[in-house]
Amino acid sequence: MTSDPRPGWHGIPPSADRYVPPLQLDAPDRPATEPEPEKAPALWVELEYPDGQKQTVKGFAMAWTPDAVYAQWVEFSRAREAWVRPDQCTRREIPIKNRFGT
Repeated sequence: MTSDPRPGWHGIPPSADRYVPPLQLDAPDRPATEPEPEKAPALWVELEYPDGQKQTVKGFAMAWTPDAVYAQWVEFSRAREAWVRPDQCTRREIPIKNRFGT
């Protein structure tokens, strides 16, 4: 006897069983520059983890001070964020497509 597949998610979502937060700074105690969300600078963010591993992700600078950047990225289908050092961030370009898709 076989049954039809059940709709919906089966099992533990990946974000719940595999996500390990990167090392991060404490939130700054001074005001941060916050751009309009649609104008947040695109970044490459080099995340560092407690076990010494590193991972570079596509992200955005949601706020910053001279000493810290509040970076946001997507990992395991969820938005993640962390305060990181400015030297962990590099600006990246997002190609702009014209109305014809090129």
